[in-house]
Amino acid sequence: MKELLFTLSVLMSSLVLAGLPEDSKASPEKTLEIAKKFFKASQVTKIKVSPNGENVAIMRNSGETIQISLLNTKSFKEKLILQYATNDSLEVIDFNWIDDNSILSDTFTKGKGWDLFLSKLTFKSSQVVSVENKRFLENAFLVDPLPDSENQFLIAKWRNEKTGIYKIDISEKNFHRQLRKEFRLNRRGPDTPYWLTNAKGRLSIGYSLNKADSKNEIWARRPNGRKWEIIWEGPEDITFTPVLISENGKILHVLSNEKDNFVSLYRYSIPEKRYLDKIYGHPNTDINSAIISPNKDGILGVSFIESGFHKHEYLMEVEAVLKGELELSVEESKAYIVDFNQDKTIAVVQTSSATDPGSYHLLNRKSNELIKFASIAPWLKEFKLSETQIIKSTSIDGQIIESYLTLPTSDGTTRPPLIVLPHGGPISIRDTRHFNAHTQYLATLGYAVLQPNYRGSSGYGKKFENQGMRQWGRLIENDIYSSVEEVINQKLVEPSKICIYGISYGGYSALISAINRPDLFKCAASYAGVTDLPLLFSNNDLTGDERRNNFIEKIIGDPDTDIDTLMEYSPVYQAHRVKIPIFIAQGKKDKVVDQEHFNRIKKILDAHDINYDSMLLEDEGHGFHYLKSTTSFYTKLDSFFRESLQLEPLQ
Repeated sequence: MKELLFTLSVLMSSLVLAGLPEDSKASPEKTLEIAKKFFKASQVTKIKVSPNGENVAIMRNSGETIQISLLNTKSFKEKLILQYATNDSLEVIDFNWIDDNSILSDTFTKGKGWDLFLSKLTFKSSQVVSVENKRFLENAFLVDPLPDSENQFLIAKWRNEKTGIYKIDISEKNFHRQLRKEFRLNRRGPDTPYWLTNAKGRLSIGYSLNKADSKNEIWARRPNGRKWEIIWEGPEDITFTPVLISENGKILHVLSNEKDNFVSLYRYSIPEKRYLDKIYGHPNTDINSAIISPNKDGILGVSFIESGFHKHEYLMEVEAVLKGELELSVEESKAYIVDFNQDKTIAVVQTSSATDPGSYHLLNRKSNELIKFASIAPWLKEFKLSETQIIKSTSIDGQIIESYLTLPTSDGTTRPPLIVLPHGGPISIRDTRHFNAHTQYLATLGYAVLQPNYRGSSGYGKKFENQGMRQWGRLIENDIYSSVEEVINQKLVEPSKICIYGISYGGYSALISAINRPDLFKCAASYAGVTDLPLLFSNNDLTGDERRNNFIEKIIGDPDTDIDTLMEYSPVYQAHRVKIPIFIAQGKKDKVVDQEHFNRIKKILDAHDINYDSMLLEDEGHGFHYLKSTTSFYTKLDSFFRESLQLEPLQ
């Protein structure tokens, strides 16, 4: 589960703001306009290549509409095929080519659930001449597009609280008859939410969590029969993710950390129920994913984060293409393939870096041509964005912590104020050195930004991640403080002008740091921050069943046996010790950290006559969704930081 990290925004400094265009240094109103540009919705959100490679489907977000259009890979002409307003209840989550003439979209409708939306395309001379869009199937999602089979694909449909897998052929007039009970592909198999098919589209692997004993179970269907059996099971905190099964059904490729500290790519024998060998492992980081060939005939490569950047290591011939004569001219950008057509002759290459929001290029592997065709945020070219460097620090117990520091572009004669941004989570989330709109916005306004990957962060192995368990306000915060002290020791920032801010766990970290380290921080700001640790166990969205309750206990602590410790490290019970300026904000519709956390700390601060700033955003939840709310929040946050750090406003 990925948690959105929303960082600081409209901050003003007495420093020379070298990153700003000359005509934008005049007023707060101009600064607000810059904020709107940095937090504007990304222009491109998803890209998929058609099986024959003749078209690329592009999902775009204008801020007002979501669009899916087709880009012809020869003429580079673009054709709109689907559009809906962003304020509609319908949201497109993902889409896939199911053949060269059909696109199936997974949609979610508020108050209703998941549906499938079908776009049928008619071509003439390789150009789209007509499009038929229709809602195709309710309470269903795509399992396998089966791109080798025209008009056919696998879907999962919920019925009576169970998931049924069906093969659909849309060339038949009455496709609903294909949803009859006798056609259910997994009727003799386990009731699992996740499935894997082989190269021929045969349903072969099912995997899920057994909530009764909190164990992950991997089921396999025998190659020449209908019987299913468990081939692996293990505790929830062990990674064992199937990614590819051989055509004969005997070999399973998995991402696992069962045998090592880091997640690696293995071959696993299904009949023998044992690991055979390690295909690829990195000595210092987890493998995030495997890159599968479009026709599922092999593993093309693996993906991981190294030195803060996403890296794709290719195990087949495509590696030479990217590392050879087609080296991209975008300075400091990282390049990797995001999608192929079926025969791997056409590929989409993405580039990105700390100073590059991201661009897409079409690679023709026959002609060795590389043509840029789209950018994620082209409007940010007017700003001089800042590089991000690695900071290594040593925590209180000797643990090495990797953090990322983004310094503002300036004349270098003064040290910038520092904003410390602990990420959310705190477990299984991390920051990278890729472009971050919030970080770059702050740096553009003259601030240094520090993003610590404290223990519990993902990518550094299971030992490092497990060390973050039940360390709220303790070792996690010591990790953060070590990174701050390191940049101070290196004389990279102004030590008398440091603030800490975050969302969710980051908000909790900011508040507990305001209480425990007023010597280090001059102010703290929290959005959707946890203020009362025991209160989390009253939230049914987090602890609604035994499995989720046990998981929260593992991360935070047991409210029955550790209540004193939970209260000791809860900001609401220690708020009377606040001595520095704090700003607390909350989304009224937040279901993860509900409004009671916000209300309780306000009452305690009021009872002790402690001044603070606060803001309740009526339409927001656990994070920001609306640009209007975002800019409103950032404007108030701007005033809070300038006053707390005694910075002069922009002239």
